[in-house]
Amino acid sequence: MQGFINFADDIGYCISVLVPLVCYLFGGGFLLASFWGFWQLGRPGNKHQFRPWVPAVTLFVAAALLSFDRMLTLATNTFGGGGVTVSVTGLTSYTAPTVDGATLLGASPQETLVNIIKTFNIFFESYGALIVLLGVMALKAANDGNGRTHPRACAIMMFFGLCVMNAQTIATEVVAYWTT
Repeated sequence: MQGFINFADDIGYCISVLVPLVCYLFGGGFLLASFWGFWQLGRPGNKHQFRPWVPAVTLFVAAALLSFDRMLTLATNTFGGGGVTVSVTGLTSYTAPTVDGATLLGASPQETLVNIIKTFNIFFESYGALIVLLGVMALKAANDGNGRTHPRACAIMMFFGLCVMNAQTIATEVVAYWTT
């Protein structure tokens, strides 16, 4: 069990390092693309002639990606994350959680569920941040008309990414609701 938890935490740590890299690379690219789009709007016969909002949305997505840590911190705390702070530098002090059979198995199944979710918390936070990032990227693709993604599907994807980021808070509230 300890090896499985360490493996899941290592995956969560890798995701938490890769998400800022992707944010900065794509955010910078979208920023340059939005400037190019604004410059091309003044030219006749450009590809955004009938969709003049595309450079503005591209600039919005670039700003969201370049300030991804502040956006996720605000959304997580608004969602009820309980003071979770997201950082783009990754985890500076990382220690893998240790599994103790006495603390992992609670007095009831509800307590055991909450303890397991607490043990895998870093994986849930990192994976939720990745889902929110993919939702933002899908929103950009939906705006460009690529694929079959609808903006509402992107919003749902971002919402459930925030739910995964706050799995511990949600599990605690659901268990408290069902046990009373």
